[in-house]
Amino acid sequence: MKKLNLILLIDDNDADNEYHRIVIQKADITATLKIIPGSRMAFEYLHNCFTAVDQVSFPVPDLVFLDINMPAMNGFELLDKVRTIPDPYNRKSKMKIFMLTGSVNPDDFKRAAEDYPDLIHGFRIKPLTETIFLEIVQKHNT
Repeated sequence: MKKLNLILLIDDNDADNEYHRIVIQKADITATLKIIPGSRMAFEYLHNCFTAVDQVSFPVPDLVFLDINMPAMNGFELLDKVRTIPDPYNRKSKMKIFMLTGSVNPDDFKRAAEDYPDLIHGFRIKPLTETIFLEIVQKHNT
């Protein structure tokens, strides 16, 4: 399995972030794991990923795990804003986004599938296990 350059975890819950960091690092499949604990900071990072000429400071993540329920801007609102970011270097297509949430609301799953098929590649309920993580990587690591 090809090693990933960067995985981005966007979640405001410190305990979930720590748990998922352990799971992802244990799998030893990524060079870098970046945790962004808020949607506004995530938007700024992604904006720079897609628009900056230099990709050293803001590399495009191979995988993004995105929570839905966050203050300021929820995961769906963040995705709406991501759609507005110019992509002059065609970098959005290189990134695979997975909703990783505690929400068991079927409307969230339906919304993810119907409203964001261009951005969301999957929907998983927390917690992320090593088995689920490796399945995602194997299926979407092209």
